[in-house]
Formats: sequence, structure tokens, C-alpha cells
Amino acid sequence: MRDRLAAIAEATPDDERADGYGEGERIARLEARVAELLGAEAAVFMPSGTAAQQIALRIWSERKGSRTVAFHPTCHLEIHEQKGYQLLHGLHGRLVGDPNGLIRLTDLEAIAEPVAALLLELPQREIGGRLPGWDDLVAQTAWARERGTALHMDGARLWQAAPFYGRPHAETTNGCMVTRLPPWRRSHTRAWAISSASPASAAPARPPRSL
Repeated sequence: MRDRLAAIAEATPDDERADGYGEGERIARLEARVAELLGAEAAVFMPSGTAAQQIALRIWSERKGSRTVAFHPTCHLEIHEQKGYQLLHGLHGRLVGDPNGLIRLTDLEAIAEPVAALLLELPQREIGGRLPGWDDLVAQTAWARERGTALHMDGARLWQAAPFYGRPHAETTNGCMVTRLPPWRRSHTRAWAISSASPASAAPARPPRSL
């Protein structure tokens, strides 16, 4: 890590203005590039995937007037974040589908209560990196839109999903608010981003990232 940081510092021009608290020229370029790749109007750089995940769902729950968010039983939120969504943000997790299988449309149709957001993970790491078929993914996103439920994607491995679908990233995300997104490829970097459909949706995520 020390050598990597030193190399970055050496490659930085003397007239480069430093970023501070998520603002600056380099951050702005990164956000613009991610938004372009995902077909969104705005993106927000976040220093932590866990923070990005929970902030995004908090925004959706407040906008939709519901504290319930739906996701797979092996979702990162549920098994790796120590119920932070519940303890810190007061959200209620509605587990959807078989823990050992992909979410199906029939699983979503069985949800009776109002849901603020549907979180989809592409691919689902804990069950072997599996991906839903394209028609299944389209049906699930259509279900959410018909109900007025926000679409939220855990895109930590989104770049690896592209060869499977053979479609542009913007088509794969299909208007979801995307979070836990490593910038360009699978790596050990800690840089992540939230991408949202509009500047108005992205704005509430900016103040919390500086805390």
C-alpha cells in the first residue's frame, strides 16, 4: 500500500489541486465517468461500500415513506454488516427467496407489505456467484416499477456480470440506484460509488460521506 500511494503521489502533477472530503477535480471526473457507464445523470463517490449500501437504502426508505427493504437472505447487508441497516437506520429487512437459490418472480409476488426498495445483487456471491437469466432480471425490475418500489443494486461485482449478459452496463443496471461499485475492475481498492438516476437523488448522499 505504501508503494502504491507513493506511485500515485509521484504521478500527480504539481499543479493538481487536492481533493477534500469527497470534492475536487479528480473525484468529479470519477463520478462523471461512473454515471456515463451506468446511464445515470449523477454519481456519488463513497469511501466505503458498507456506508454506500446503507445510505442508499436510507434515502429510498425516507422518500417512499416505508422502512421495509427487500433483499435475498444471503445479502451482504444481512450477513456481513451486523444488521447496521436496522440498528443505525431503523430499516426492516424483508428476506426474499430461498437462501440457496436465486430470487424468483414468484418470490417477489408473494410480498404483501409495502416495500421501499428491492435490492438485487449481481452476481450473488454467497450462492456461488450465480446470476439470474436476462428475462428473469427484466421481470423482477418490472415488478418493482409496477409497485412503485425503488430498484437498488449491490454492484460490487457488476463488471464481472457483463460477459454473462453481453449487454452494456447501463442496460444491465436498468435505472437502478447502484451502490457498492468498484471503479473499474475487481481489485483491493477501497473506492466505491453510488450511482443514481438524477442529481436530486444523489444530493442527499453527499453530506453523510464526509462524517
